[in-house]
Amino acid sequence: MRPVIAGARAVAALALVPAGLLAAGCGIQSTDVIAVGDPASAQAMPGDNATVLYFTGPDGLMPVVREGAPKPPLPLLFAGPDQDERAAGLGTELPPAQGALKMSVSGSTVTVVLGQDVSRLTPLAQRQIACTALQAVVKDRERRVMINGTGGPSSLSPLACPA
Repeated sequence: MRPVIAGARAVAALALVPAGLLAAGCGIQSTDVIAVGDPASAQAMPGDNATVLYFTGPDGLMPVVREGAPKPPLPLLFAGPDQDERAAGLGTELPPAQGALKMSVSGSTVTVVLGQDVSRLTPLAQRQIACTALQAVVKDRERRVMINGTGGPSSLSPLACPA
């Protein structure tokens, strides 16, 4: 009967070895938080048959590429993220569209005209519009976006797209 008790003690001792190693920490010492720079950003590289929209994500603006025949981006943007995009954590700060949505290019300025007061758009909502509008035009040089509405231009116009 003695060998069984000795064997059980050996198994119990071996079971404690991993716990002892974890408690010792294997010699790894803790460190302070190390700053590594700004969070990552994303840029969309769509094909010819795609529309790029910018929605809000956990870390700011996120580009979304919608495949298929290119469509006017502003109505799609104001319609908000689709079901799959919402499930992925994307949202919008844009209110529902009211009136016409127009976009034109003159020189280095893209002008977006909304049929509503733009003075109440949040800065992030204004950047959603600016980035989506800039993505829709040819990028042969630096451009800015003017957002105009029934109450005049947006408070941040002219805007570039920092995303």
